[in-house]
Amino acid sequence: MLIDAHTHILSLADDTEFNTAYGREGSLCIYRSHGRLPAHRMPTEEEWEESGYGKAGFPITGPDASIAAHPGFDKMVILAVSPQFLDGKLIGTVDTDGITDVPGPAIPEKCNDYIAAIVRGNPDKFIGFGSVNPNYRGPKAAVEELDRSVRELGLSGVKLYPMYQDWSPADPILGFPIWEKAQELGIPVMIHQAGSTRIDARMEYARPALLDAIGRHFRDLRVIIAHCGIPWMDEALFMLTKHPNFYTEISYYIATATEEELLRFLIHAEQSFVPLEKIFFGTDYPGFLYDPVALMKKLRNVNAHADRVGCAPIPESKLDGIAGDNFARLLGMV
Repeated sequence: MLIDAHTHILSLADDTEFNTAYGREGSLCIYRSHGRLPAHRMPTEEEWEESGYGKAGFPITGPDASIAAHPGFDKMVILAVSPQFLDGKLIGTVDTDGITDVPGPAIPEKCNDYIAAIVRGNPDKFIGFGSVNPNYRGPKAAVEELDRSVRELGLSGVKLYPMYQDWSPADPILGFPIWEKAQELGIPVMIHQAGSTRIDARMEYARPALLDAIGRHFRDLRVIIAHCGIPWMDEALFMLTKHPNFYTEISYYIATATEEELLRFLIHAEQSFVPLEKIFFGTDYPGFLYDPVALMKKLRNVNAHADRVGCAPIPESKLDGIAGDNFARLLGMV
């Protein structure tokens, strides 16, 4: 089974100009490293246009586009983004183009309804994870929405964004009620516990070690560390070593690594006492570096470098697990 465990869908705001500015800020370092924008000063509007990131930004991604970008994949996990304020604007997953059947104006408070609607329309292809923000209307409201997203909307898990929403996952007032409810519901929790190229993101809340409190106090909760905690990947791996119910997915990282580097990472994980069964394939699609087909090919090709690295090839059964079987087992699909 092939599963992309980390994708996004629809839009973050109903303002194209805002979306473009948001995307440009996060992508500036990438375009500079590729030589498509100047590194010694801020780019002009003309240079942005020439780079390929014009004022129109990226097109809104609907379910048809996501399916088309994942040929051969069995499932894609679509992750909601819960409401948060950025530069005075409320953002989060919104359906600005009326792709779903969710009625009324497109507002981030409906983020989980939008994800659920897409899953209902394509149940054979999409797995929906909702999202809540305890720093938006308080932990009580977040817990109630989490409960609704699972019991009423039928979502399979929850994705959280502490560093973007200015709260610590180790906070017993803001965070612990979420972990307690998720454990009660029996759902996995994916947490963006990694770096970010967004300037406003709080790096002090991004370290994977902040999840240690969750592992100590909520031992039955299944936790997925997004992006393998990059740039603190060894710290993330040690969380998987220490806590039996911790997992990770490798989106973002897999786009930055060569095939040989990816092979070395997988070897290092096992040497760090992390079974490869705890690692999931993910892309962070639809970012422009995150081509699901190319990244899956990268995973499948790692053993071509085994002789050069001086190691035994990774068994195909373990690569199959990373490619999707591991995540399917986590959700009880196989």
